Parts: sequence; C-alpha cells; structure tokens
Amino acid sequence: MSIRSFVNRKMVNSICMICMLGLLFMVAALPAVAQKKKKGAVKKTVEYALTVAAIRPATGDDPYIEVTFNESARFYRISKNAAPAYIDLLRESEKTGKPVLVKRANEDADVILRVRRK
Repeated sequence: MSIRSFVNRKMVNSICMICMLGLLFMVAALPAVAQKKKKGAVKKTVEYALTVAAIRPATGDDPYIEVTFNESARFYRISKNAAPAYIDLLRESEKTGKPVLVKRANEDADVILRVRRK
C-alpha cells in the first residue's frame, strides 16, 4: 500500500480531517503561547544596601535627581516628586557614609522606587 493511497483513505472521513486540522493548529499555536507566557512573567523588585557617593540636583525640565553609589558605576534616578524622606535619607547617607536600602523595579532599572534605613 502506498503512502498516497493510505492518506487518501484516511482523509476521506471528514471527522478524521477535522481532528487532523485541529491537531495541526494546536501544534502551530504552541510556540506562540509559550512565548507569551515568557513575556508576561513578572519580574521581582530588587533591593540593595548602597552608600551614596553623590547627588546631582535636577537641571531645567528634568524630572529626576541623579544619584551615584559607591558600590555601582551606574547613574540612578529618583523623581523630584518622590517622598521628601527618601531624598533626606539619600543626603544623610552621602554625609555619614552609612548604607541605605534602595528598591528598584528590576535588576536593569535605574529609577529608585523606595529608600529606607538599613
């Protein structure tokens, strides 16, 4: 029996044809569903103990204050409209050299969400 005649006999049945098409669509959609779950994964916030090296005030229309830390070579930002207690804690850390806990949205984010005492 050739493959062609085998396929022709099996595909004659319309119910079998519908099942095969449904299975084909499910297999085709599987990578898209798996990829969507990856994109929707929630990233954890991160919080590190850091010591402030310098605080640069916002210039002009810039809505952020720049902060650098001894433990990192990156520039971090905190909103000018952030809680005054956060900015006070950062200034205190700069003067005394004591670390503060800095919370960010994820590992790659440079915006400071919260500052608190260690």
